Amino acid sequence: MNKIFYTLSCFILLMFLIPGLASAQSIFEHQNTTVPAGQTVDDVYVVGGDADVLGQVNGVVVVVNGSLRLGSTANVKGVVVVVGGRVHQDPKAVLGDDVYTISLDNATQNSLLIGGGLVLGLWVLQLAGSLLMILVPVLIRIIGKTKIAAFTDRYQRESIGRLLYIGFLSGLMITALSALLLVTVVGIPILILILLAVLVIVAAGITVMSSRIGEWFRGPAQSSDWVKVLIGASIITAFANIPLVGWIVMCLVVLVSMGIGTQWIAQKMKRNSI
Repeated sequence: MNKIFYTLSCFILLMFLIPGLASAQSIFEHQNTTVPAGQTVDDVYVVGGDADVLGQVNGVVVVVNGSLRLGSTANVKGVVVVVGGRVHQDPKAVLGDDVYTISLDNATQNSLLIGGGLVLGLWVLQLAGSLLMILVPVLIRIIGKTKIAAFTDRYQRESIGRLLYIGFLSGLMITALSALLLVTVVGIPILILILLAVLVIVAAGITVMSSRIGEWFRGPAQSSDWVKVLIGASIITAFANIPLVGWIVMCLVVLVSMGIGTQWIAQKMKRNSI
């Protein structure tokens, strides 16, 4: 299957590049085409028509949205690719390479529709997630006002390495606790509450990191706090959408956020105990 799509991709590229480079013995047609018996050509490309090959083709035969008939005197030394049609081959026809047929029947159309729908759905989910990563920190900063400002200012002075270390340990503890809660029916509601708390902590952590990054890129003019968060969140989201790198960025963001949340909870418990 990979070889089929590779061949089809190469053909689409060749349709744009080869016409100015091919020899006079190659055939490029958009109608029904016939290679008579006794005639020799280099390549045959037909789009929107049928092809009858009775002679010799030294290269490839490609037919798109049409059918191919190989007569008894046909001799094709290259690859045969037919997209959206059928191949009718006489038993005496000589083929020197592979034959690939992609039929655009209902099953194929349904497969393409399902595949396209999945790709579109994943793209929409990625877009929605990116928008949430930008809008949620900004809304938290705007709604929270002075309380969020004090919270972000406090952790802007913290070392990222220390927060990352604390977040890693917290993540291990939460993972172990989640595994224990999954084996019991009673523990599932508690697990849901824990996951919701983790989401809140991650949102607060992204707000802190966005504020710090926005402080670095604020420019010469003094910007509002929510503008700093907007700039930082946009930069984090941009890196998070990079293939492979995005997973690493998101892992670091989650771990630092867990470190911020763990440290905040520890400080609250320490104050209450005094």
